[in-house]
Amino acid sequence: MTDIYLVRHGQASFGKANYDKLSPLGGQQAHWLGEYFKQRDIVFDEVLSGDMVRHHETTQGIANGLQYLPDPTVISDLNEFNFQAVA
Repeated sequence: MTDIYLVRHGQASFGKANYDKLSPLGGQQAHWLGEYFKQRDIVFDEVLSGDMVRHHETTQGIANGLQYLPDPTVISDLNEFNFQAVA
């Protein structure tokens, strides 16, 4: 059976000059999620990610906590979008 995990980026640096970056808490959240996956022996065959900095930082944090993650396939269509346009 195939499992698909959807992960939103960690907490961004809200209110800072550069919002497209994880806050210290956001980096820790990503690491914790990687540790969660590792504790449950979850292995990823493929990773898809947007191309924003906070997306990259989140995948790196997960990889650090998991101690392994395939290189992500970067898809810019996974970046921010107007959710009201698709509702």
